[in-house]
Parts: sequence; C-alpha cells; structure tokens
Amino acid sequence: MLLLFFAFALSLSVAVLLSNNKLVTKILSFAFIIIQLLFSIYTFFHLGEYDTDYFKYDSLGVLLSFVLSVLSLATFYHSIIYLKRHQCNIKHESVYYASLMMLITTMMSSYFAENIAVMWVSIEATTLLVSVLIFHERTKEAVEATWKYLFISSVGVAFAFIGILFLSMAVELEASGNLSLTNLVSKAHLMNPIWLKIAFLLVLTGFSAKMGLFPLHTVAVDAHTVAPPPISAFISTTLMNVGFVGIFRIFTVISHSSILHWAQNVLLVAGVLSVFMSTIQLLRIKHFKRMFAFSSLEHMGLVALGLGIGGLGYYAAILHLVFHSFVKASLFYQIGQVQQFFKSYWIKDSSGYFKLNPTGGMAMILGLISISAIPPSGLFMSEFMLFKTMVLSGHLYITIIVLLLLSIIIYVFCKNIFHLLYDSPPAHFNLNDIKINSYESISQFVFLFLVIYLGINPPLFFTNLIQSALVILN
Repeated sequence: MLLLFFAFALSLSVAVLLSNNKLVTKILSFAFIIIQLLFSIYTFFHLGEYDTDYFKYDSLGVLLSFVLSVLSLATFYHSIIYLKRHQCNIKHESVYYASLMMLITTMMSSYFAENIAVMWVSIEATTLLVSVLIFHERTKEAVEATWKYLFISSVGVAFAFIGILFLSMAVELEASGNLSLTNLVSKAHLMNPIWLKIAFLLVLTGFSAKMGLFPLHTVAVDAHTVAPPPISAFISTTLMNVGFVGIFRIFTVISHSSILHWAQNVLLVAGVLSVFMSTIQLLRIKHFKRMFAFSSLEHMGLVALGLGIGGLGYYAAILHLVFHSFVKASLFYQIGQVQQFFKSYWIKDSSGYFKLNPTGGMAMILGLISISAIPPSGLFMSEFMLFKTMVLSGHLYITIIVLLLLSIIIYVFCKNIFHLLYDSPPAHFNLNDIKINSYESISQFVFLFLVIYLGINPPLFFTNLIQSALVILN
C-alpha cells in the first residue's frame, strides 16, 4: 500500500510539474491531500503491520503522519494565498506544488521506514526537495540560504551515514547484516559499546541539522528567513519531526544496550546547549521569522531533554513534539499575514497590528500564550511533565538552569510580540493598500484550540499512540 501511495504521489507531482493550468494544479494538489489523509487513516487501522520488508506502520510513524496530514492541508491552503498574493507565474507555481507534494511523500517514507538505511535515503531526499522550496522567491538571499542549507544538511546527513556504517559494522560482527530496526534492537545487547557510541554521536550530530538541534541548528535559521511562510511552517515542524525520528530510531537501539545511560547524558548536554544557544540568539534578534526559528531550537532542546531524562520524560518529549508542530505552524502562518500588512519581517518595521487586524492579532496573542507554555496551552502540560521528571530523577541543577533560560525567552517573545501588536503603526503605513482575508486566521485558531484540548482532555487513541510508541524503549 505504501508503494502504491508513492506511485500516486509521483504521478500527481509529475502531472503538476507538466501542467500549465493553475486550476488543474490546484485540483491535483487537492487530490494528493485527500489521498495522503486516506493513507494516514489506513495506517492507523493497520497499526503494527509491515509494508514490504522496509516499512512498518508503527505508532510513532502513524502519529506523526496524522500531524503531517493535518498540517499539509493547512500548508496547501496558505500556499494558495501566498502564491496569489505574490502573483507567481504558472511555471514557478507548478514547481512549488510538485516539490511540496514530493517533500510530503518523502517525509511519510521517513516516518514509516523500518530499515535504517531506507530511512537515511528518505531523509536525504527531503534535503533536496526542501531546497527547491527555499529557493522559490529566487532572490540573492534565497540563493545563499539554499546553498547553505544544501551544504550543511548534506554534511550532516553524511555524518549520519557514517554513523549508520559504524552501526552496520557492529551488526555484522554479530553475523547479521540486517539493518531493520527489529533486528538491531534484538542484537543491541551483543554489540560492541564503542561502535555504538561512535554511531550514536555521528547520527545525533548529523540529524541535528534536520531536527534543528545543537550543534547543526544554524542551517534551518537562514532557511526560515527567506522561505515562504507556509514552507517555514513545514521546516520548523514536520521536517524537524523527521530529524527526531532519525535520532529516535537509533536511540531505540541504544536503549537495549549497555550504553543507555551514557547516551541519555549526551542528549541532556545537547538539550541544555540548544536551550542556551536559543536564549543567546533571541536576546539579539531583530527579525520575526528568525525569532520563531530560534524558538524551535529551544523546543527541540526540551524534546532532547525528555529523551535524556527517560521515564515520563519519554512521553513528555513526544507530546511536546506534537504540540509544538501545531503551535509553531500557526505562528508562521500568521506571520505571513503580518508581512502582507507591513511588507517586512523586521521587528522595527511592524507595529500596531492588533488595531489593523484584530482577528489576526487575537491569533497572535493565543499563539504567544501557547508557545510560551502558559496555561491552558498544551505545551504547559508537556513541559510540566518534563520538569517534574527532571526534579524527581535528581537533575535539580539542570532544571533550574533551563527554567531560568526559558524565563528569558518568554520575556523576549512577549516584548517583541507586544511591540508588534500594540505599538503605533509605522508612519508610512497605509491601510488602504491592504486586502484583509478574514478567513486566513481560521487555521491558526483551529490548531491552537486543538493544542489546548489535547493538553486538557486528550482522547484515548492519542495517548495510546504515544504510549505504544514508547513500548519499544523498554
């Protein structure tokens, strides 16, 4: 079934690429979204089943595929608005939609890859496809950011590839060259700890470029700055989830070996450094999209801390990952509307937004509350679980340091968002030049209220998916 989905996606992407009609392009894109959503539903009802020898519908993949499907629908909707607003020609529009469809397809492949080598190939493919989307506006800044993304991401994925090679060598020493996750987990206790340590360090470093985690987090920041807002939403959410899956799969193998405690300490260091680097950068930030990008670094650091703590921290990490996806996407969708008003993403150029667009202003306020993990945000629940586990596990000093850093981050966010909302509009601003789309903020309200609901009253199937995804760690 997965191969059939790949075939449909490839056929529709080629058809979009060859199409010279905007209506046909939108119809084919809508057909792709429907097929993707139906496939996600199919995987839920076939949970735990294999699809060929290389893919498996495991709980983590199913959960993240649902997040991807929902955000894909919103991203296509906001892409339509964005492309219409910028009067994009049909050729560039076709390339945009075709690349976006194939990017979604390769992310689905990454989520369900049961074979580590296939997962690596899928993640590498996302690098090429997202680079096309970063380059969409074809400006000098876009060219620079695209090449930087290609270079650093490729170097990162190369590190991950070397790590997988070390892992395969450890497997072959046990007379089994099968790189399926099931086989690796069953043989993990027999593998040489030195090989496993080298493999984990290389994979963590390499896939940190995708997850937006220290040390290769910088690659995503420039990409956010120049990419269209709907694509920035994808880079900062579902694509970071791909990086998490890559690290999580290898961590799963490590969890059944003698070096689990060592690997968790490495994740704790990476998590604290990520939050620290985010704080330092946010103190000097002057650009809204870069602010959101460094905020993603902070939240991925918290996810790494969850894996590093273990126990309830595992659950908090995945819960935080899901909630962050919806909240951060909402902020990027809304900042696209802000740019329509002020023709700029620079903080100094944007103010008085609440008076000019009350609906968008309310969405931004709710987004600020949510991303800051202030109740009733679902992120409050995931962070509460995380810090409770950290205190109970004896990591009091780390807890205090991270909480202090988060306090600074919340201050910076509030200062800049309040400036956007309530300061006097720029002197050169003319509201008559703006066409307000009253429906553009609907997706943000839906996602932000969804995060509140899932945090307060999560449905049973949602919690079961997260718990099932963690069974393999025990």
